[in-house]
Amino acid sequence: MSELLYQTLRESVVNAIRTKIMNHQIHPGERIVEMELAHEFQTSRGPIREALRQLENEGIVEYTRNVGCSVRTFSFWDSYEVYLLRTNYEAVSVRFLNGKIPGETIQKMEEILERMRKISTEEFESVFEYDNCFHEQLVLMSGLPRLAKAWKELYYGNLLAGYELVNEKEKIMANQYDNHIAILKACKEGNPEKICDEVKKHYWKTIFCMMQEQKIKDPDLEQAWMMAI
Repeated sequence: MSELLYQTLRESVVNAIRTKIMNHQIHPGERIVEMELAHEFQTSRGPIREALRQLENEGIVEYTRNVGCSVRTFSFWDSYEVYLLRTNYEAVSVRFLNGKIPGETIQKMEEILERMRKISTEEFESVFEYDNCFHEQLVLMSGLPRLAKAWKELYYGNLLAGYELVNEKEKIMANQYDNHIAILKACKEGNPEKICDEVKKHYWKTIFCMMQEQKIKDPDLEQAWMMAI
């Protein structure tokens, strides 16, 4: 029982620290002081230390020698890698089922998109949470736990990358629903290559948007992206 309570405490601390980072209460590059968090959450340093290890595995924080733990600064190339891997993981799942998307998965994706369609500009951060939930269905449907775990490790990388696009807020809000509808439509048609192509194009649009915002010019990137799956 005590082990269960400890695990619950650790998970609560992980969620609390993650939320502070996502809400920019702790900024990229900022050092995280274990003692301060322990005092804030009224716990010992043990759960804090374990929570930070988990967040390090998720790619949200990093440890630097003689500095300690800090919030990771997410670069364009970090985002590129995260989206490239997510695309491939989802493609593996789609091809594993030969494009035969379960009815339950289709229904969940429709429900997620309906919620996404109704969010306001003030709820911008929710776009990426719904995006994650939508794409997660494409992986969970395979029933392959290791694939799902590998995809899940990139979950918060997607959120952090998305928050870097805050200057494109209205554009993203306007396009996200339509972009996902294209994937859903392909899923209903059941052609595995078409589904993979729509997923690939969807993620590339985000990368291209980041390239424009950060003034990155590399004409070979798109070709490399399309050839990577």
